[in-house]
Amino acid sequence: MWNVLAAAFAVAGMVACARAEMDAPDRTISFQVANVSAAMTRADATPAEYLNTPFGAYAWYKGDDPAENVDFMTNEKVIFYDNVWRTAETTYYWPKGGALDFICYSPYSANEGPVVKENRISWYNWSTADNAGVDLMYATKAPGMTAPVTTYYYKGVPTLFHHALARVGMNLRLAYDEVTAPTGDKTRWDVTIHSIKFSNIYTRGSLTLNLGQDGKEWVKPDSNAWTVSGTPAEMVFDISQLPTLENTDVHEIGTPFIVLPQTFGTEQKIVMEVTIHTYRDTGAGYKLFLTEDHVRIGAKLKTSAVEGWGINQNITYNIILAPCLAENAGVDLDGDGIEDQVPTVVYFDPAVNDWENIEQTTSIFF
Repeated sequence: MWNVLAAAFAVAGMVACARAEMDAPDRTISFQVANVSAAMTRADATPAEYLNTPFGAYAWYKGDDPAENVDFMTNEKVIFYDNVWRTAETTYYWPKGGALDFICYSPYSANEGPVVKENRISWYNWSTADNAGVDLMYATKAPGMTAPVTTYYYKGVPTLFHHALARVGMNLRLAYDEVTAPTGDKTRWDVTIHSIKFSNIYTRGSLTLNLGQDGKEWVKPDSNAWTVSGTPAEMVFDISQLPTLENTDVHEIGTPFIVLPQTFGTEQKIVMEVTIHTYRDTGAGYKLFLTEDHVRIGAKLKTSAVEGWGINQNITYNIILAPCLAENAGVDLDGDGIEDQVPTVVYFDPAVNDWENIEQTTSIFF
């Protein structure tokens, strides 16, 4: 259920300027973005979803004499132009001496991007509600760069982006749609979904990442979550394309949300409103037997396996909806790796109460 998104980037200088070749012409520092999978397999192209998303770049020059140190790039906008990634407003060149430390973030913002220091990246009071769908990312720091290198695929400044937020999606199916009883009669169901939402979800918070001892990786909070603030709200899923559930086919619910990483308490819940039709066939064909109209059902989001939404996590909820009271079958009947639910048969538990003995003494007169 928990999968780390594999999208990553390698930021590369197009042409190296060899430091030993004192007569070589200076070349500009341009950027090229490559997609690298979690297994670090080779890829040839930038994911299409990022081609139109500029990112921000910071760099610091470290001279052989510390007195020469300067801020080299300060929140430079990097765009995909003429088949390369390059700074949009200013052209930069590889220096002959010293070294450059690089940090990038995405997407670029002139005023609302993170606060970036050489050893810290911070977002303050960020709202996923006000910035719906914005995929915040931060890059592994690339310190001590003296010339482009090949780390992932392209030759350049090795910069790997990580997702600062989380992403949540949902799949839904019926646990069963029809059963045949030992007595031969049949029952089937269909379910109309009126709404699906997560309740008491925080959409505003802050995050500070400090540079680790290796000087490259950023240390996430122990909770792997942001510090939340503000008032929790509802996250409503788009069910406009969801048909009435008449079989056990799996349906993807809307588009996954970019969400604020957070830990759960008892108040975070998934809430659904459904109408359930029950049909019975006792030998003369199916006839509508029972309608449960706009039933409200729900469950807590916090479980032993999922205690919250973590930074850089892609969470998919596979919701299996039993159309009547159900119990765990204890086995995986359909091979999907999940113990299946089976209808709970209506049984009876008869008992006979003792007689209540009453003795009454009276007189009858004629």
